Amino acid sequence: MDQYPGSFSLAVLIASANALRVGDAETSTDLEALATEHLDVYATKSGQWNPKHGDIEIPAGWEFLPSGDAFLTRTVKASGTYWLSWQPRSRHRQHRRLLGLWAPSQVIAAAQQRADETAEHRASKRAVGAQIRGRQEDRYRLELQGAIVRFLAFSPAHQELQQQIAKETAAHAAVVGTGRVGRTRKLTIDDRAALSARAYIRHRFTSYHDDLDAVVPPEHWDEQYLYREIKRSANEAVDRFLLEHRRT
Repeated sequence: MDQYPGSFSLAVLIASANALRVGDAETSTDLEALATEHLDVYATKSGQWNPKHGDIEIPAGWEFLPSGDAFLTRTVKASGTYWLSWQPRSRHRQHRRLLGLWAPSQVIAAAQQRADETAEHRASKRAVGAQIRGRQEDRYRLELQGAIVRFLAFSPAHQELQQQIAKETAAHAAVVGTGRVGRTRKLTIDDRAALSARAYIRHRFTSYHDDLDAVVPPEHWDEQYLYREIKRSANEAVDRFLLEHRRT
């Protein structure tokens, strides 16, 4: 295939075998041997293709299982006999995409039967797991909220504002999967609390956003420099805000 330089087709393999007076039975044996390997096969316009073996046939009695059901995929893979099916890279897509896998029909059927038999049990386990994770997240959010209160250390006159900032900051910073500072484990809980609270105050109680929106840098100004200066000024405003609410 021209689009895969250096590859060779199954037809060439067969022709070579014939030249060595190897019969069709041995070619079939070769395909059976390949069926025991975990190959990556690529779906092309002319059929399935493998980087090492070129154009390749799907073994008789195999069928395709599309991606999407993690339990089915894991169960079929556990059988040990499968090929991964990929969509190749193209000019419009830089990375290959997993389409699913090829495996013996009876293996897929057995996996589907097991999936049906265990569906209710697995759904129950997922529900219990979700409840456990929810309680864990509630505990962490309260822990972060307490650390934020310790960082703020507002005077008695500003306790209501302190609780509002701590509650809203923790709710925002602790959302799972956001990558926000409240989720990082590289920092202590106190450092997470301090950075999260300062960010909240910067966004809610300083002119940070207005200053950013007002920036129209002249051609000879460095836009990154202006951004750093605005952020520096906002951080100084955060320091003043904290000092004011801690001492009065």
